[in-house]
Amino acid sequence: MKRFEALRIVEIAGSPAGAYAAKMFADHGATVIKVEPPGGDPLRSEGAEWTLPNGDAVGTTWAYLNTSKQLVTLAYSDHTGLAALLTGADAVIESSSPEPLTSRVDGAGNERLVRTVISPFGSSGPYTAYRSNLFTDEAIGGQLYPNGEPSREPIRRPGLHVAYQAGIHGFIGTMAALRVQDLTGRGQVVEVAHLEGSATLHQHTTTMWTHGGHILKREGNRQPGAWHPVGVYPCRDGYVQLSLASGVKLMDFLMLAGLTEIAEDPRFNDDYARGAHKDEFDEAFLPWLMDHTAEEIVTLGQNVFAPVGLVPTMLELLEDPQLTFRDYWRDLEGKPPLQLPRGPFWISGHDLNSKPPSTHEKGVGWPDNDDLRGERSDAAVDELPTDGPLEGVRILDLTRVWAGPWAGRMLGDLGADVISIEATFNRGPRDVPDSAAFVSHLYPENEIGERPWNRFGGFNKLHRNRRSITLNFRDERGRELFAELVEKADVVIENFSPRVMPQLGFDFDRLRALNPSIIYVAMPGYGSTGPDRDRTALGPLIEAGAGLSSMMGYVDTGPYRSGIAWPDPVAGMNSVSAVLIALRDREADPDHAGRSVEVAMIEAMVTFVGEELISAQVRGENRERMGNRDLEHAPQGVYPCAGDDRWIAISVTSNEEWHALATLAGFDADVATLTLEERHVQHEKLDTLIGHYTRAFSPHPLMAQLQAAGVIAAVVSDARDLVEDEQLTQRGFWAELDHPDVGLRRYPGNGIRLELTPVTYRRTAPTLGQHNDEVICGLLGKDAEELAVLRKEGVISEAPPFD
Repeated sequence: MKRFEALRIVEIAGSPAGAYAAKMFADHGATVIKVEPPGGDPLRSEGAEWTLPNGDAVGTTWAYLNTSKQLVTLAYSDHTGLAALLTGADAVIESSSPEPLTSRVDGAGNERLVRTVISPFGSSGPYTAYRSNLFTDEAIGGQLYPNGEPSREPIRRPGLHVAYQAGIHGFIGTMAALRVQDLTGRGQVVEVAHLEGSATLHQHTTTMWTHGGHILKREGNRQPGAWHPVGVYPCRDGYVQLSLASGVKLMDFLMLAGLTEIAEDPRFNDDYARGAHKDEFDEAFLPWLMDHTAEEIVTLGQNVFAPVGLVPTMLELLEDPQLTFRDYWRDLEGKPPLQLPRGPFWISGHDLNSKPPSTHEKGVGWPDNDDLRGERSDAAVDELPTDGPLEGVRILDLTRVWAGPWAGRMLGDLGADVISIEATFNRGPRDVPDSAAFVSHLYPENEIGERPWNRFGGFNKLHRNRRSITLNFRDERGRELFAELVEKADVVIENFSPRVMPQLGFDFDRLRALNPSIIYVAMPGYGSTGPDRDRTALGPLIEAGAGLSSMMGYVDTGPYRSGIAWPDPVAGMNSVSAVLIALRDREADPDHAGRSVEVAMIEAMVTFVGEELISAQVRGENRERMGNRDLEHAPQGVYPCAGDDRWIAISVTSNEEWHALATLAGFDADVATLTLEERHVQHEKLDTLIGHYTRAFSPHPLMAQLQAAGVIAAVVSDARDLVEDEQLTQRGFWAELDHPDVGLRRYPGNGIRLELTPVTYRRTAPTLGQHNDEVICGLLGKDAEELAVLRKEGVISEAPPFD
């Protein structure tokens, strides 16, 4: 097997998604050659203008997406030139947006070649020919609908997030296919659709619909659902992000703040009761916030380990003490010199040092790095792994909540044997109030049921393809059983705070002593070092801390939070990426030595705003909040449709598209002939005209009508739209699994399609401790008598403890 640095990747210039997938390879040491057409990559002009060391002027978005790559100009009709590159390549990445993807390569006779294609909707289904951009992708993927005020139109996230998630899916899929290539000598096609990637990254949205018949609505700067207070709040000198969803943390904060009357109010002292009285809570809490500065509020929160944080701008983020302490910024040579993120994760033995893209002269060929490439088998093997590319890899999963379980689900889908190690209280108490069902909408038919710990949809959605055992780590026998499992595992993954694993006696040195080949993946919120290492981290807090909230909002408002916290799945995706790199390097290592991996959520999230960071540096100022508008395209917005809270996203990217939209809507000739500059100036007037037109239509028929006329448009999908979407349904996206306590339910599938070794949905989410006997007896060799003692004395269990 070749080490990661020996991989040879060809990228065919296309969309930001493909560029980001290739960037993941290049920045971590693989050789990436990017093929640009003679007219140049269309992305070269994206972002603020910046000058490369060779004097070429490029856009900052292009500069960020192409670090560490080598560039070659080649006409796509030059089949000989492309063949020369592809013959020696391990993988090729193609992508397209806004147009559907038309492949430029045929493999050039390289049967080992992995071909990754990334497009908005994929190669089949009723939307295949639809045009889209990242704005409409976010809308149809359900990521836009929960953002903003309930009395106003939904608002988008700023940046290229939809492209980047598709890019990471592309990277993971390519790495998985390369593993099969190493095992069998065979290449395959990997397909990623933006829509499917977005649909799989929801936390509770679709589950609330499939379990409780509830559509998750936007609630302004509040967390939709039962959790409160979670959101961006005003204070005396600006804004703070509060993520005090846990009653314990909130009560500690309130008591230290001297707000005992709020803490003792029966409307607020229970998580579910507080979720039902959000207005009243905020009315009581806001006067105190407005009397204190952001620093005072954050300091108080840190004193009780409560998740409270600042809302920095991009330029303020560059001065963040935690990121500075961790040497997170890398210098990028050019005019002016820039600082950019080091990368989303750290792997022992990998030194990330992003460089400006450089020219790779046609005809030079691939670099001579055969000393890195290891042994290579050219003989095709007929036997393919049946469960997925990671078949035979065993993972011990200690993670909780969202980010870590998302990573475990992806690894399980790819074929790994994932064993969840749970505390008996991991899924909540034995007795759950009936109000929990009606506030959360995450229990089937809004009924708690007899075993509520096995019926919670938020857990079951994230935990398919696992075996579950319970271990009491407070008991020495529980720790001994875990140590025995480590000896038989390939990977240990956890997302505790940095102090937990050392306190349990299982830091990397101990794990490596138990198993010298172990890969240890830690997912701390802020990293294992630095002044913020012990801060409690939740997705909304990380989102604000990474600068995203400061850019998000209506044109006339302050900062906003997302309705769906993005940092959790971003950290999850990057954890999977890191595991695949670490596995490859370990298996190419003659000593089979283990690796330590750290995925700090804040660092993973900052990579998703990298182009905004360097653009702010070039401009010398932060970007203004723009709502749904765009600097280049006009008009662009979310417009009302017939029905309650129904919307359509429209993005006009050319004069031809504007004329087509104006013709459909019956606008006057003087409006239909407006230039781009005039449309920007008259944007508010045009929004009103378009809104009058769209109100007469339901969003799905209107989307089809506009797409047929060549206008980029998409439904702003809510939870029901996603679950019933015909594109997702016809492409078999959903995972429908039967659970003993829940029945048959539809859950988000996987965003990666592998031609020869597809992901598999082998197991429904396990009940608590379902596999105690199977793992402890079958894998560790304990007998029935030992198991009975462990169960009787509370070392293992199949139900939460009594209060």
